[in-house]
This record gives sequence, C-alpha cells and structure tokens, in this order.
Amino acid sequence: MNKHCIKRISGTIFKVIVCVFILAFHFEVSSQTGYDEESKTIAKLVDQMFVDMNNKDYDAILEMTHPKVYDIVSKDQMKTMLKSMFEGNGEFKIEIPKTTPKYKLSKIFKEDKNNLKYAFTTYDMQMKMTFNNQKFDDETKKMMVSQMKLQDFDAKFISDSTIDVLMNNRMTVLVNEDTTNNKWVMLNYNPDSPLFYKMLPASVLETAKEYKQKIMLEKKKNQE
Repeated sequence: MNKHCIKRISGTIFKVIVCVFILAFHFEVSSQTGYDEESKTIAKLVDQMFVDMNNKDYDAILEMTHPKVYDIVSKDQMKTMLKSMFEGNGEFKIEIPKTTPKYKLSKIFKEDKNNLKYAFTTYDMQMKMTFNNQKFDDETKKMMVSQMKLQDFDAKFISDSTIDVLMNNRMTVLVNEDTTNNKWVMLNYNPDSPLFYKMLPASVLETAKEYKQKIMLEKKKNQE
C-alpha cells in the first residue's frame, strides 16, 4: 500500500475521531468536590449526552452541539454521519467503551459581552475501529500508527483490520451566550481547522489555547 493511501486512511480515522470524541465522555459529579452549582449543571449536561449516545438518541446529541456547526453542515447530514459511524457502514465501524475517562473541568469564565460564559474539559479517550473490507500488512500498520502519533494518538493494531486508538489530551469547549440562546452547548477544540475559529469569539480561542497548553505542560511534568 502506497503512502498516499496510508495518509488517506489515517485521515479518515482522524476525521471520525474528531466527530465522535466530543460525544463520548462522562462526568461523575457526585465523586467530585469543589464544584459550584453551575459547574455541576455543565457536568450533568455532558452526562446526559453520554446517556443519549448509548441510547443512539442522535436528535438529543445534535441539540447539545453548538448551533454554528449547522451553518456548515445541516442537522440531517450530521445525523446521517453519526448513524453511519455508530451503526456501521460499508467501510468501517467504531466502538467506544462504556467507561468513564478521567477528566479535568475548568472554572467557568465569564464576559459581559453577549452574556458569554464558557469552560473547558480535557480527557483521554479510547476507541476501536474496524475496517470491514480491508486488511493491512505489517509495514502499513507501522506507517499508520506513526501517522496517528503525530495527532497525539496512541494506536495499536489488534488484528489485520482492527485498530485500538487512545486519544490523548482531548479538549471540548462548552459555551453559553446569546447566540446559543443562553443555553450550554459543546464544540470540539480543533485548532487545526479554520472553521473552528469562525465559531467562537477571539477571547474564547485565546483562553482555550492557553488552557490546553497548561494542561499538556502539567501532564508532561507529571510524567517526568
């Protein structure tokens, strides 16, 4: 298999991950301390999203997604995409363990303009992806794993067609402002996408970048 095909397949995996990791983490508020009522509200929101995903309630999931996403892709298109990923299609299927990853929830940041409130949550998440009609040789597996390492994914093939992926240092932005009808919604932190920058205020983008760097630095220090 040539390098172009490997990059294409790795790119497909990355796009799938970008779509799903916002949907697949779970907060256990009762086990946490030091949270105010509004933070607990956010945690319960994400908890409900986890329940909705397990129940394949795609309409509920889409209601919790930032509305500006639908300026780019319609709800019907997004719903079709989610169903294809979680229920399988001709190319691949994905599985996300029903476990609770460790996470960090930031404080809630507030600004007067547009009644803006926002917060961040960071976590690692695991998934398994199986290609239905394709098997990979050892050289291809090695190159695909290397490609995903560049995205901070720890990947390991468990068969010639199935790969386990641990997505490190993922982050989701939670936003509440006038443009969201003053309700909490979610958006994947994806600084490599120009579209991401069109959806959030500059102040949120700057704080998100600083917070992500701080979290990664803390994790690096803990590993040394």
